[in-house]
Amino acid sequence: MQSLAVLIDGSENDAASLKCAMKLAQAAGGRLTVVHTKAAEVLPAGAYEIAVAAIDNSAYAQETLKRARDAYAAVCGQSTDARMVEIDASAAEAIQKISPYHDLVVLERVSEAEGPDAVAFSTALWGSHTPILVNPPNTVPESIKHIAIAWNGTPQAGRALRAALPYLQKAVQVTILQRKGTPDDQDLQRYLQAHGIKTVAFRGYGGHGLTARGWGRALLAEAKAAGADLLVMGAFGSSMGSLLGFGRATEKIVGSSPVPVLLSA
Repeated sequence: MQSLAVLIDGSENDAASLKCAMKLAQAAGGRLTVVHTKAAEVLPAGAYEIAVAAIDNSAYAQETLKRARDAYAAVCGQSTDARMVEIDASAAEAIQKISPYHDLVVLERVSEAEGPDAVAFSTALWGSHTPILVNPPNTVPESIKHIAIAWNGTPQAGRALRAALPYLQKAVQVTILQRKGTPDDQDLQRYLQAHGIKTVAFRGYGGHGLTARGWGRALLAEAKAAGADLLVMGAFGSSMGSLLGFGRATEKIVGSSPVPVLLSA
């Protein structure tokens, strides 16, 4: 069983994010915590010598809270495996607070061409070292029966693999994607068999002379060709790297994958 968390903020995207998170939690036989990060009721507008000007934001804060509660009631209200908590903090602060008690943080991509929220991603993956499930925008996975694992034998890939075990143990098919020319990893196959995962196939991807982004495109193409519902992979980069802290191959995959991606750093 997995314990998942998803953040909502009272925006129009909340319902879609919640539907996705519910499906991902159900697919792992897990529970979902819905976290609403409250908007500040008073916004500082500037300081003038002694006095400090401020803007009353309470009406907007109450409005977003109501929208978040309504979205939760509509999507999750009948579930005994979901709960909503309200945290008076930023998204980054909320992730720091909830990460010790959850296996995965679910983040939705901003658009078809963009990755997830940069601050939330960086905080979860690099700050609190919590595995992340990134979902394509406005996409609700119907099921997760076929899982592709991007495998290179690194600690990052191993941590992502372990975070995905509840999904892997329910999968009908598991496909291991390794760079072409790499021998099938028999140690990985033995590890999966030890956890009751026996329907495993190996596939190669990519070719000579590819850039980092080219390897990312090749991996996505092979995962699509295999018919995967979920991609599991290690994340490479650092919080001081690009906007999301990704290496270029990881950035390409997470920013454009047509299926959910489970990552760990």
